[in-house]
Amino acid sequence: MSGRRVAIGLGIVTTLGAAGWWAVTKYMPEASIDIDQAQLQQRLDARFPQKNCAMMVACVTLSSPVVRLTDGSPRIGLSADVLVSLGHREMPGQVAFSGALRYVRYEGDFYLDDVQIDNFSLTGVSPELVQVVKQRGPEALRRTLQGHPIYSLKGDGARSALAKLAVRDVRVADGKVRVTFLRFGG
Repeated sequence: MSGRRVAIGLGIVTTLGAAGWWAVTKYMPEASIDIDQAQLQQRLDARFPQKNCAMMVACVTLSSPVVRLTDGSPRIGLSADVLVSLGHREMPGQVAFSGALRYVRYEGDFYLDDVQIDNFSLTGVSPELVQVVKQRGPEALRRTLQGHPIYSLKGDGARSALAKLAVRDVRVADGKVRVTFLRFGG
């Protein structure tokens, strides 16, 4: 009988806790911070060049990224120098791509998902090889960017940890990345 009471008590506490968290997230006032293009660019510059190799034969290196934020677009655009290496052959070029911003709550990191190539060019390469790279390019870009955040919320301590957990929405608005979060304590 007492085991049943404990189970019922735990169920009630869990339900009340869930209802309390729902009420906090539903009715707590929101605040937001804007991350402008220059701030993104500064953090991004420190994370490049990025290199990804497949079987140590084919490598894609991205360097000199330039951030593009377009009003009304939920995507973040980037252009970069690209160097495709096949064995000892190196092919330089340019790539412009965009991705949907994804926030990882407990890490405080922002990643690009759903990467799409908007423009791509390589110099000194046959058109057939350019087409092969274009077809395989999005996957190579995903592998290159995977595990490498383009931006991170900085800070240590309880207040920073709470802010990282309280993020509700991340989107491009007014030419900036707007991070909306719950405002605790005023």
